[in-house]
This record gives sequence, structure tokens and C-alpha cells, in this order.
Amino acid sequence: MRDNLELLTTTRTLRLRAGFPCRWSVWSADGQGYFPRDTSPARDHDGLPYFHGDDIVLDVPAEPLRVRAARGMEYGHAETTLVPGDGETLVELAPQRIYDAAAHGWYGGDLHVHLNRPSPWVAASQLGEDLHVVNLLPGDGEAAGQWQGRDLPWSDDTHVARVGLAHQALGLDGGSPPGRALRDKQLLIGYANAFRGPVETPEQLVGAGDPGFDARLSVVDAALGLVDSFSSAIGSARAYRRLIGAGNRIAAVAGTAHRLGPIGRERTYAQVAGPLTAESYADAVRRGRTFATTGPFLELSVDGQGPGTTIDLTPGDRVRACARVIGPRVETVRLLTADGELASGGPGELSAGLTVVWPTYVVAVAEVGGQVLAHTSPVYLDVQHRRVAREEDVTFCLRWLELLEELFKDRAGAGYLAVMDEARRVYRARLA
Repeated sequence: MRDNLELLTTTRTLRLRAGFPCRWSVWSADGQGYFPRDTSPARDHDGLPYFHGDDIVLDVPAEPLRVRAARGMEYGHAETTLVPGDGETLVELAPQRIYDAAAHGWYGGDLHVHLNRPSPWVAASQLGEDLHVVNLLPGDGEAAGQWQGRDLPWSDDTHVARVGLAHQALGLDGGSPPGRALRDKQLLIGYANAFRGPVETPEQLVGAGDPGFDARLSVVDAALGLVDSFSSAIGSARAYRRLIGAGNRIAAVAGTAHRLGPIGRERTYAQVAGPLTAESYADAVRRGRTFATTGPFLELSVDGQGPGTTIDLTPGDRVRACARVIGPRVETVRLLTADGELASGGPGELSAGLTVVWPTYVVAVAEVGGQVLAHTSPVYLDVQHRRVAREEDVTFCLRWLELLEELFKDRAGAGYLAVMDEARRVYRARLA
């Protein structure tokens, strides 16, 4: 512990300025972090202290310090080392932009901000991370009741904050599917924290679900059209591709889904038609015009059509798929269809031709060391108006349903078991 008297007698003042809100970190050689007055100490996932704002004043010791300015995944970071002098020391740092998604109609949102924090903290975080859309879960924070269904006060042309824009299905609910109770409210509906890691088999998948927010039930709601998205398209990419390969049309999304670190660490980018509003963003997600990412900007087109599009073809038609990625860390870009890999290559641009014989889809994935960093929603390739329903994926989902029924038969009501039967009939019809 530092001696408080020593700190008091050696205090200096830093003024931090970037010209726009940023995420700032100030720390000494021993890892001690420094914060403005009346700011709660916080650490990011790398252990660095952080706070948000611009033109900020804070007290620091007269010793070597590192100062870093960052601003979410569309920016790099700027950093300097200094020893504060007498009086006030001005530090001007501005992180450089890596890409400008909004300039191309793409807006990044965190659909799962689950923070019991006051509104000023959320506002400073959203603007400091340049996070276009924030969805606060109902019941979280002081703004929940007052602002339900309305933009929060700091929203502007490129930043929208809402309470309850998207809802998380919460598992068994009085014998009814989670999505059914929410569908009539015109909200985005999906599951978060779906699975703890990749899954190869239905047995692994059912064992890896989160009982508190039981996304293992997504196989039911997806078949019945009661969810819009799959919130772990990054962390559970294999499960997501099983669902879309079985004929379910759900968007790839992501969200922070935890209480630690800055918001917006995972984002759902949606291509919005026209100005950004909560409604236009939600509509883009429902239509599957999305990609989920932990950083890279990932584009996909098939014959010029982007994610969420359905292209109807005849057997033997040929299409061209293209992917483009911008951002650090990416080692591999892959184009995948329902039958596996179409093409792969290094970061940058990738394209490949595909002769379509039966219904399929195309997605793009950005990876490092086999870890998924970004994943697009599909471009669907129907054949003579028939959608993809790959036998292996439908069979996977049927086995998934069977295991769910065994798991929940002692605590699910007859109504929910009947709904599982309804979903089973949907999948069996797709096999036909």
C-alpha cells in the first residue's frame, strides 16, 4: 500500500484531451491505476484501469506514468509515457480510426448490457467506446422504468440507447416457449450466453447450456419462428451453423453479456437502411443483415447481395461469394456453405465461385488460431424456392430435441412438451 501522506505531498495534475470522448487508462510501473475524482475504479479485460470522457482532470503522483487513449473496436490506441511536472500537465492523445462502419451504413450495437450502473456511467461508456447502439436489459439501472421504449437522453444521430429494445428469452416460462410471450411486443428476441464453448455433438451441446438462461431451448423457438437471433454466433459458431443448416433463419448477433470491463467488447453490426434509429436497427437485425464481432469489420456478398438476402436459383446456377475483413489479429478468413468450407485465405479479401445444386447458404468467418473473431449471418441460396435443410443438421437438431425432452420432462409442463413435439414435426417435415 502506498503511504497516503506521501501521495498527498507529491500530487500533480493531468489534463487528458483527445477532442472526442475516449476510454482512458493511466497507470504507474507497479500497476497502480489513477482515476478522476468521484469515478469508481474499473479494470478492463487486460487488467488496465479505465474511465471514459474527454478533457478530464485527475490527480496523479510525480512519478513515471503511462497514459493510453482508446475508443472501441473501430479505433486503435495512442499511448505515451511521462513524468507529470509542477502545476497541470496537458496530455493530448487521439486514437486513430481503423475503419468507419457508419460511413457504409453499418452500426455496431451491444444487445446485452447487463449493468447495474447509473445513467451517466452508461452514457460516458457508450460515447467513449463510440458504440452506436446500446440495449439495456429491463430492470437494470435507474433508467429502466422511466425510459422503457424511449431513447435515453444522450442519444444522437449516431448513438442510440434504449431500455428493452432486445429481450433475452429466459427458458421455461409457464409451459410456453420463451419467445411466444415476447413476440407480440415487436421486440428483438434471442438467447445470450448460449453455450460454454464449441460443441461437436448434441450431447455436448445440451451439457454446455446455461440453465439460468436456457439457450438450449433455442432449437425449439428457432423452428417455430419465435426468436430473431442467436446471440453466441462467435462463441458457439458450430451450434449456430447447425441451426441455420437445418432451415432456421436467425441472425448472427453478439453482446457483452457480463458485468466486467467496458461495454461493446462484442458487437452486433447491422446494415441499416436510412438514418439510425432503434427501430431501423432492430429491423435490420430481424432481416439478418448482420455480423457479430469481437473487433474485425467483416463483409460478405454473394453476387452483390449481403447477409440476410435470399437468392432463388435453379440447379446448376453459379454464384460468386466474396468476403473482406478489416482489423487487427485476423489470421484466416473463411467462406463456408452448409456443406463445409468453400474457400479460405489470409486477411484482406477472399472470393470463390460456387455451382449450386441444392439449397445451401454462405457465411463468412474471421479467425485467429481457430478462434472465431467475427461471423456473418448467411446469404441464403434457395433452389426452386426450397430453403436449405441439410439432413445432417436436421438430424442433429432432432437429437438435440430428444435430449432436451429427457432433460426437462420432470419439470416442463405438458404445454411445453407439446411445443417440443410441434418443433419436432417442423424438423421432420424438412427432412421430407
